[in-house]
Amino acid sequence: MLTIHKDYPNHWEIAKENGLWDMAKRMSPIKKGDVVYFWLSQHGFVGRVEVSVDATALTGVENLPWTDDGERLYVGRFRFDRASDLSARQVSWASVMESTGLSANPSLRHSTTDSAAEAWLSSLFTTTTTEDDAERAFATAESAAAELADLKEDTRERALAEIAVRRGQGQFRTSLLSTYGRRCAVTGTAEGAVLEAAHISPYRGTHTNIVANGLLLRSDIHTLFDLHLLTVQREGGYLVVRVSPAVVEMIYRELDGRPVRHLPDEPQDFPSTEALADHNQGCPWLSGRYRVTVDYSRS
Repeated sequence: MLTIHKDYPNHWEIAKENGLWDMAKRMSPIKKGDVVYFWLSQHGFVGRVEVSVDATALTGVENLPWTDDGERLYVGRFRFDRASDLSARQVSWASVMESTGLSANPSLRHSTTDSAAEAWLSSLFTTTTTEDDAERAFATAESAAAELADLKEDTRERALAEIAVRRGQGQFRTSLLSTYGRRCAVTGTAEGAVLEAAHISPYRGTHTNIVANGLLLRSDIHTLFDLHLLTVQREGGYLVVRVSPAVVEMIYRELDGRPVRHLPDEPQDFPSTEALADHNQGCPWLSGRYRVTVDYSRS
């Protein structure tokens, strides 16, 4: 079990995006086939991975994807090919100790070979995935985009690549699917084939692939959002959908003023207020809008 510093909760998303973890201060004897659990300081479990490459010492020339601006000294790295997010409700460290026999300090680097303890820990995490053809064909949007250049004919492979690029294929989308319960935040649509990972603030590298900078949106809603013809605005204590007056189709006009239909369970995963403000700067039609007085709920 490894601990993520409370100031860098986004490092879990970065780890999943890159399929690796860098260890600070001292090396841990992590080997291929080991299972590693990540505990976020002052929060609890966030993830589980299955190690694919033994931990090795860093040489100092590696690319470091982390966002701590060099404040921490990284000494070792391991890679993994399977990652799972927490699927159960967060558990206390007291429950962990009772069920696994681990010691009282969650910030230490714990390890155990007790199969019963590992089975209990594993039960807390998502262990199954549902993939469609585009997800099986292309692991990331970048790999799909690279293939598009060579797919000259209008083939099924080209269609799958275009879907993968449009969706935001990869761990960012997977995280949003899990966090939003596989439903569009705005419409409630549960058809996975049309659900896409939308960045609120523009994509500027893997460090922007965090759940709080994303919305899971139906493909047409994603297009309107990217064109700044639809947005989400905080009004009082609620997140409300706003639609530009330039959009006249009733199916979209009816969304204006409605609450966001699906939000994450955990407040830290809610859409970032700063990111929404950044996006809404591109929506000049928002200025002077009336405020909604209806008592919206999340249901």
